[in-house]
Formats: sequence, structure tokens, C-alpha cells
Amino acid sequence: RRMVSTPTSVRTVLLGEALGRFGTVMVQGLFIVVASALLFGVNWGDPLGAGLVVILFALVGTGAAMLSGALLSNAEQAASIGVFAGLMLAALGGCMVPLEVFPEGMRTAAHLTPHAWAVEALTDLVTTDATLADVVPQVAVLAGFAAVLLALATWRLRAAIVGD
Repeated sequence: RRMVSTPTSVRTVLLGEALGRFGTVMVQGLFIVVASALLFGVNWGDPLGAGLVVILFALVGTGAAMLSGALLSNAEQAASIGVFAGLMLAALGGCMVPLEVFPEGMRTAAHLTPHAWAVEALTDLVTTDATLADVVPQVAVLAGFAAVLLALATWRLRAAIVGD
């Protein structure tokens, strides 16, 4: 709220919040991609497909971070709930155990998370030489998650900033 007492517009504040979080997530994502390629020889497949999945998942994370920041009371609450929720969603989404070992019902439930769609796309890109065209369904779902989370986060954060 202090920012809107300056000549800075609410739109600029919201864009700054989004870009700051997006930048942090992209640095982390790029570090993982580059380090795993250099240290472990991971071939991420189609660069366009892998890049788009990383960018969209970063946008999902940006929206989730902004929304939790707007809804929760303080940084400590956001940090503790965020870590727990992130680990829970990652586990359910197949980031810790391959989705193939899940029973059918759990695989279906896993696809309620963006993690499952990202893991599925990256697995296809890495293991089957898939191209961007092959992972369009997963990319579209990730884009949908990103759009919804960013829209909700922007709406809620705007309301928190201007005091609505």
C-alpha cells in the first residue's frame, strides 16, 4: 500500500510484483535445466517445447505466489503454507514418484495439478523425442492454469493494495 502513495500506478506495482516473482522462478528453472544438462547429460529434447513448458510453469508459480501473498496475512504464514502446499502438489503431481506407479484414480487426481501436466510434457520431450506439437495439450493446460492463477492473483492483489 505504501507504493500507491507514490506516483507509481497500481498497474506498475502489480507488474513489478509479477515480474519479480517470474524472474526468480525463471532463474531457478534455467539453473535446473542447464545444471542437469551439464552435470548429468540430460537432453531436454525440443528446445522450443522444453522452453515453453518451463516458461509456462514459471507463470503458474508466479500466479500461485502472488495469490498466496495476497490472501495470507504475513510472510511467515505464506512461507510455511507455501512450502507445505508446494510439496503436497509436487508429490501428487508426479514430481517425486512417477505417475505410472500411481493407481488409475490417483493419476486422474494428479492431473488436477499443473505439476502433472508439466511432468508429462517434459517426460515426453526427454524420453520420446517429442516436439512442441506433440505436447500441445499439456502446454495448453499449463497456459490455462497460468492465466487463471495470474488473473485471480492480480484481482486479489489489486484489491489488497487499494483497500477494496
